[in-house]
Amino acid sequence: MSHIASKGQLDTGRGTVLLSLALVLLLSSHNLRAASALDKVASNQVPSSQVPSSQVQARSQSQAKNIASSSAASSNDDSVPPLRLMRLGTNLSEDGFSFESFIRSVDKNYPKLLSADAERQIAGAKRLEKAGAFDPVLSSVNEYLRIQDIVNPGKAKEAVHNESRVDLLTRSGIKVFTQFRLNPNDTKTPFIPSGRAGEYSAGFTVPLMRGLRINEKSAAEQQAKLGEPLAAQVYGGTRLEVLLKAAATYFDWVGAKARVDIANDLLKIAEARVGQIKLRVQTGDSPALDVIESEQEIQRRQATLVKTQREFQKANLLLSVFFWDENGNPKALPPISAVPLLGPEPSQMLESAWFDGRKQAAERRPELKKIELERQQTKIALRLAQNMILPAMDAYFAQGADTGLQGIGSVMRGGMTISAPLRQRTARGQVQAAQLKLRKLSLDEKAERQRIQAEVDDTVSAINTSVERFEATALEVKKAKEVESGERLRFAAGDSTLFLVNQRERTTAEAQMRLVETHVEYLQALAAFKAVTCSI
Repeated sequence: MSHIASKGQLDTGRGTVLLSLALVLLLSSHNLRAASALDKVASNQVPSSQVPSSQVQARSQSQAKNIASSSAASSNDDSVPPLRLMRLGTNLSEDGFSFESFIRSVDKNYPKLLSADAERQIAGAKRLEKAGAFDPVLSSVNEYLRIQDIVNPGKAKEAVHNESRVDLLTRSGIKVFTQFRLNPNDTKTPFIPSGRAGEYSAGFTVPLMRGLRINEKSAAEQQAKLGEPLAAQVYGGTRLEVLLKAAATYFDWVGAKARVDIANDLLKIAEARVGQIKLRVQTGDSPALDVIESEQEIQRRQATLVKTQREFQKANLLLSVFFWDENGNPKALPPISAVPLLGPEPSQMLESAWFDGRKQAAERRPELKKIELERQQTKIALRLAQNMILPAMDAYFAQGADTGLQGIGSVMRGGMTISAPLRQRTARGQVQAAQLKLRKLSLDEKAERQRIQAEVDDTVSAINTSVERFEATALEVKKAKEVESGERLRFAAGDSTLFLVNQRERTTAEAQMRLVETHVEYLQALAAFKAVTCSI
């Protein structure tokens, strides 16, 4: 009986050994295949220093495009869904809210831009105001007089006097006038020299030195004409500033939504795994502690999701500042389903586009145009100040006629007036101030051109750097996904722990979020390049 029992035990032991051996061989075969695959991947990696940069860029972009397909293939390793990698592209749903439509809305309806445009309109009104200095001026006087008779006390004469005059100042400084005086009574006084038929006259004054071709009123009008395009350039600078900030806020908003999606996917993985862990515990394949650990991981990932949702909420609030309707009222943001995908895929800035951007910025930047307009205004002020140094020498001529039976007939008047301050310190001070301002504007222009060129170069550097980071991070995500997939297989075979699986998944998610971050940085740098080159 004992012999039989011993034989049964031996047979059982042999079966156990054979089963264990088969399991070991199976796992070894799987590990060898995995190692072979990893070695194959590693063998295909050539140091970037040995490969042309164009090939490295092309290969990296190709790897970034294949991330999604790699993720789908790894999902067959386990029933738990893998993390979705960042989606690339610009395809929107029917209610999608594209970057282009957002920028158009800001450009059209943002109150700060409307306010800046109102300043341009105000400048146009000031130009009209200064032009009014050359409008003809009509003046009219109507008087009633009572004249006491000295010879016959108690008797008085009455008279009515009318005097009308039109004065016109031309932009060249010439003053023209016409005048008419009429006393319908026969009475003449020191106050009413004209008779019943009236007195007619016309004349002009010509500045020979000071005030010739330029004077304070004509200079003010010329400067006001430049004020309208000057205000337009101020508006252009404000517009670029606003649109640049709006673009950065928009892409932060899109990136925040992408991070919410990653955190949500990570949570779904943990929630889907709880049921599997409970089954493994029931079958004795996992310790009971794994259930607690999986539930703990759910709480940890829920906290991460709440954090990303809060960041998205903040991005929503910041974006709402730029969202207004045509009536000047704040407008509600589109629903969360309308948040577009991150796109386009980052690519290096071509050297030709870089140089074209430099040239375009030098030609279009409103700061440079503003300086040029200020220079023209200052030149007008300089011409006026130089003219004011000259003495005032005005020639005048007038022709008149006192008509009627008692009129004195035709009268002609002509002459010249001369006046000049003895030291001319006011005018000389104005000349010096204008000359110094012209020098200042020249220095400002040089500094501004250098600053604008540096801005263009900085945005190009930011674009290319973000592309390199994106490519490196995309490879990091791919590798993290491979490690995650391998760890899942090991866990399914009993060679790993739940802790390591969770850690691998978090590592993948963290890499994905960094990929989102670098993509957002690229899009913001690209928007900045368009802004500094006046292409937005």
